[in-house]
Amino acid sequence: MLKLRGKRSTIFTAILLFVLLLVGVRMYLPYWVKDYVNAEIDKLESYEGGIEDIDLFLWRGAYQIEGLVLHKKDGGIDKPFVAANTIDLSVDWGALLQGAVVAEADLYGTDLNFAKTQTGQGEGWVKFVDALSPFEINRLEVHNGKMTYTDYTAEPNVYLFIENITAKITNLRHVTDKDNALPSTINISGQSIGDGDIRITGGVNILQDIPDFDVSFELKEAQLPAFNSYTRDFASLDFKEGEAGVFGELAIANGRVKGYVKPIVSDVNMVSIDQDQNPFNIIWESLTSFFIEVFENQEADQFAMRIPVEGNIDDPDEDWWSAFKSIFANAFKEAFSKEADGTINFWDALQDNTPESN
Repeated sequence: MLKLRGKRSTIFTAILLFVLLLVGVRMYLPYWVKDYVNAEIDKLESYEGGIEDIDLFLWRGAYQIEGLVLHKKDGGIDKPFVAANTIDLSVDWGALLQGAVVAEADLYGTDLNFAKTQTGQGEGWVKFVDALSPFEINRLEVHNGKMTYTDYTAEPNVYLFIENITAKITNLRHVTDKDNALPSTINISGQSIGDGDIRITGGVNILQDIPDFDVSFELKEAQLPAFNSYTRDFASLDFKEGEAGVFGELAIANGRVKGYVKPIVSDVNMVSIDQDQNPFNIIWESLTSFFIEVFENQEADQFAMRIPVEGNIDDPDEDWWSAFKSIFANAFKEAFSKEADGTINFWDALQDNTPESN
């Protein structure tokens, strides 16, 4: 009887020690993960920062990074390059049923701030993102994101942004549709400066050195005066009224791109003595306004062009002669539609890589 009690006591003690060990590991693990993530941030050469906290959710195989902030060390701007309220990393249970052990990531309240001196180039961000998760990321979603571009060298400063960004990229690790040339799907939406609606959709193969993709994009119903800081710096133009849209398609195969960009402006009113009292600017804006008025589609009240893009992704060629001729096509034939044409696909770019086409 005493031996039985002693054996039970030993088993109870072992279970208690095991439970205490699990509790200790659970209590220490967030601090270890936090130190690990901050150590990965310290490996970045040109950026510095850290995270505020780590929350673990072992029951669903997940952890959350709270308060990520990365600043450029030298020559950056006051705003961080990257800031995120919450990054949720968890096991992709749907992919696990397919026999793949991969992760999914959800980013909440994410800000990306670019400038001429703050582009993020050369830092190996893919390697950094992969280091945040013990498994390769298969699904990525962004909730309530924002992206800005500021040029402090311009006078006045150029400031552009896209806010309310929602993005979803699935099947990044090709868990399904392995034989599809573009197995991953992209769906991005947001709101630009000037209250324009942005949408990007398509497919991608991100596992290549230069990802292959086929996307269509659109910016609709953006108010032109909101872009005055940019148009003033780029072309010495101010808009008093008007609406802008940009539509297009791009396909990339083996580093070569094929596609087009179709900007459309309508209801344009440009010259305003109240906005600009420089006589040379007023003359230039008057000439530009006259050109737009003459070569717009009168029925649709829109000025547009279609710019073909083709060539190596590092230095693509824009066919400006075709773009210039397209102004007349929009003006004197049928007005260009305010949507993607649906004339470009991945196979167009792939055929441009065949020996016969080179």
